[in-house]
Amino acid sequence: MSAADAKIPMIDLAAQHAPLEEELLEGLAAVLASGRFVLGEVVERFEAQLAALCEARFAVACNSGTDALWIALRALGVGPGDRVLCPAYSFFATASTLVRLGAVPVFCDILPGSLNLDPEDAIRRGEATPGLRAVVPVDLFGRACELGPLEAWCRARGVAIVDDAAQAIGTRDRHGGALGARGRAACLSFYPTKNLGALGDAGALLTDDEGMAATARRLRSHGEAEPGVFREIGLNSRMDALQAVALGLKLRHLEDWTRARRRLALHYDALFAERGARPSPLPFDGEGLPLRTPEPCPEPGRHTYHRYVIRVPAERRASLIGRLEAEGIACEIYYRLGLHQQPALAGYFPATSTGSEGAAARAPLVETERATRETLALPLFPEMRLEQVERVVGVVARALRD
Repeated sequence: MSAADAKIPMIDLAAQHAPLEEELLEGLAAVLASGRFVLGEVVERFEAQLAALCEARFAVACNSGTDALWIALRALGVGPGDRVLCPAYSFFATASTLVRLGAVPVFCDILPGSLNLDPEDAIRRGEATPGLRAVVPVDLFGRACELGPLEAWCRARGVAIVDDAAQAIGTRDRHGGALGARGRAACLSFYPTKNLGALGDAGALLTDDEGMAATARRLRSHGEAEPGVFREIGLNSRMDALQAVALGLKLRHLEDWTRARRRLALHYDALFAERGARPSPLPFDGEGLPLRTPEPCPEPGRHTYHRYVIRVPAERRASLIGRLEAEGIACEIYYRLGLHQQPALAGYFPATSTGSEGAAARAPLVETERATRETLALPLFPEMRLEQVERVVGVVARALRD
């Protein structure tokens, strides 16, 4: 198979790990020799490095991004019967974590351009929701969810903000602030395919609140307040030292990897624009290539491009996927269903509030459902070459013109 015909994956972890292998093995060997495999100095060192990178006072390492979100909400006292606003367009864990706490997710719609939570829609649904305790915005695909008026609205009502930043390490909001420094906490995932990926599952909670950090450390260790004394029910969610070694090593390369992602994404944008594509959220009006590239950030350096996600007319997506697969080019749909459409969450939408005051909370999630039909992620990873981007763009453009 020639280089021009070689398969293009969504991510190439083998290529990422190859230059790190020697140093990685040395670090893993040191952990093996120490006999300390859970928490310990290696994890503490990684926590300090992570907090500094994300401009947060504290980082609490745990077993997954899902656990980090559970711990953050539990530390804030979110529990049975509490209502929590969250976008309907996100990974399942954003809402399933709430349900595990006994809370009720109140699904909100998204903005068609950024695909992130629509702040105005969240406020409308929040006004119609008694017992509201928190908001969980999601920084989807590496782009900061701009809270706008929602931030002041939450502050005035004592509603906590917990940022689901699982896909967005290194991302900054429109004020230039790192995501770890806003809200009561931000939660990261280090699943292997994330921008900073472990060699298995891992995650972390970021916060500026010393009391919350202390509570989070108890909750990740079953709720143990002092040796042998458990004052609350927590999780077994302690980070392995082996994962901390890998993450600490990769953390030193994250800035370079992020720059590579941005370079590739901007190359995608430029090549698609040359072929008549336009940026989201412009409608498909019959002009140019029937494809919308990601809505541009005012400052491209804020977006970390965990995924490069395009939009195509719903009736064209299946044939485009088939064409890409035939050419050996990977692609993925994120997400096939809105959270409110997931069978396990079907009982939570329409929202449980009734009467005229609950009408806003029961409003259809139009943009979420449209995004599930139109979005498609194309390959993007730091080791990807510009000519591979050019090949992907060529195949997509030909498929959409045929």
